[in-house]
Amino acid sequence: TEFGEVHAEWVMGKVIIVTNNMQHQRIMGFLYKLFGYFLEFKLLGEVFLAGVPMKIPGQPGREPDLLLVLNEHRSRLKVNHVDGAADIVVEIVSPESATRDRVDKVAEYARAGVPEYWLVDPLLKAATVHVLGADGKYVVAPLNAEGELVSRVLPGFRLNPALLWQEELPNGAAVVEMVR
Repeated sequence: TEFGEVHAEWVMGKVIIVTNNMQHQRIMGFLYKLFGYFLEFKLLGEVFLAGVPMKIPGQPGREPDLLLVLNEHRSRLKVNHVDGAADIVVEIVSPESATRDRVDKVAEYARAGVPEYWLVDPLLKAATVHVLGADGKYVVAPLNAEGELVSRVLPGFRLNPALLWQEELPNGAAVVEMVR
């Protein structure tokens, strides 16, 4: 068997192979720009793409598709990882990751204290924002009156999830207009 470049996570002593398709990559790129521009324009923090592990004592070192760290938690940013919980984690479901994203990671991110977990599922054309409650469990935040996902961590940030299922996602100029 020939192995090319393989993306994998080391989780509790096991190698988990991660496959990402083009739709996954396009959505991840769009969200990276959208969150990134918002954070940059509002001077709130930084967003990082997959490949940056979030290290939580006693938990797997997950590498979310996107993770956001606000300025007040900048001390958590180390040379090659985030030491502690990110403020927002985004996972985009792939066919092989559905159970991991919907069950395993929900529990892990809640235990880690991640305030918001965005779950984007292109297969079901569904996106949800999970907000960590005082009891340490996530609840799914309702859409606003316009049918948009709304962040509680990033005041003023909202997203119409229907944009994510378009064949062509908004380009850079359109993304800039969305965050102004």
